[in-house]
Amino acid sequence: MLESIQNLYNNLLVATEDHRVISLQAIIATMYVLALASSLYRALKNREHFSDFLSIASVVVKYALTSLLMEYVLIFIAENKSIGNTQHIYLVASLINVLSIYFLYYLHTKFSYKFGNLFFCVIKLTTLLSFAHLILWFKLVVLNIQEEHAYIHYIYSFIVLYVSIALAIVMLFPRLLKTKLKVLVSPSWP
Repeated sequence: MLESIQNLYNNLLVATEDHRVISLQAIIATMYVLALASSLYRALKNREHFSDFLSIASVVVKYALTSLLMEYVLIFIAENKSIGNTQHIYLVASLINVLSIYFLYYLHTKFSYKFGNLFFCVIKLTTLLSFAHLILWFKLVVLNIQEEHAYIHYIYSFIVLYVSIALAIVMLFPRLLKTKLKVLVSPSWP
């Protein structure tokens, strides 16, 4: 069973030099852009709270920033044929997530004063993502464990994929957070 999980992981989530034209990350990025466009449209037509628009905009900006950083790291690795200190990208990604939470809160206190369901969902999922990045960085850099405990990489990849897809779904359909399906896309801790 672990071998089939490893094969799925290697086929879907491991970055290689031969990038496919349509990847899972490209689909997620497209969903984020569609969510931002539809949120802007709904906000202009007064069908959406400004809180939701601010939440979606901050997630899209954070995703674009971290994606560009990750792409830069992959290009650096490909050109230099060495990993070097690039594993610190996980700490940087964790800090970007924490800063995006602070920035989102700041935007809400400055412009919205209303904290909607999407705001809390984004905060919870971003916190989960930040901890996942921090744990992987701690494993790779602080403990210097590279090959052992591969299950941590699988859990990390699952969490990143789950959070990315869950955010895309809730940003595209924010009313989903008012239904019983909320349990599938938003953690239920307080």
